[in-house]
Amino acid sequence: QTEAFFCAADETLFGGEAGGGKSDLLLGLGLARHQRALILRRVNKDVGDLGDRLVEILGSAAGYNSQTHTHRAGERLIELRGCEHEKDKLRFKGRPHDLKGFDELADFLESQYLFIIGWTRSTVPGQVCRVVATTNGPTTPEAQWIVRRWAAWLDPNHPNPAKSGELRWYLTIDGNDVEVDGPGPHDVRGKMVKATSRTFIRSRLEDNPDL
Repeated sequence: QTEAFFCAADETLFGGEAGGGKSDLLLGLGLARHQRALILRRVNKDVGDLGDRLVEILGSAAGYNSQTHTHRAGERLIELRGCEHEKDKLRFKGRPHDLKGFDELADFLESQYLFIIGWTRSTVPGQVCRVVATTNGPTTPEAQWIVRRWAAWLDPNHPNPAKSGELRWYLTIDGNDVEVDGPGPHDVRGKMVKATSRTFIRSRLEDNPDL
């Protein structure tokens, strides 16, 4: 959890086993390191559970609106939202957040994930912008897109496997991920483009002494 909290990757997948503190990671990032955080669960009614845990961490409901599932503390904003249907992703169009968090990514469609992360940005000087997703292992055919996106870490047949926490760099060319040897900028058909970094950090039950 600590490794994922301080990770420098643009896009982090944290997961594996239950009990590693995945939801708390997202809430902690929103409370401590980001100005505008969006934390999502797929099922709308499950958002309340995240709110309850946020209040528990804070030790008080001050600043948290249980009707809108929004927490404000000075300039800091945390929005807890659901994205139950495919079309619900459109509600987040054009809405910038410096943290996009997905709790239990295996429940989300790839199209939802890619659409929503497109507005990960900030106008605050020096503010780090990140996408952080947590998940247990994908168990359905619909969730296998996660294995493809993080193939270097999750696909046992990958020709160049990556270690947990290792950063790899990617460009998207014609809708396909292409791994490159660093942030760049890289020449893509005459245009200089920076690559984004990606990693996977394994979560294990034994990492959590309380459980």
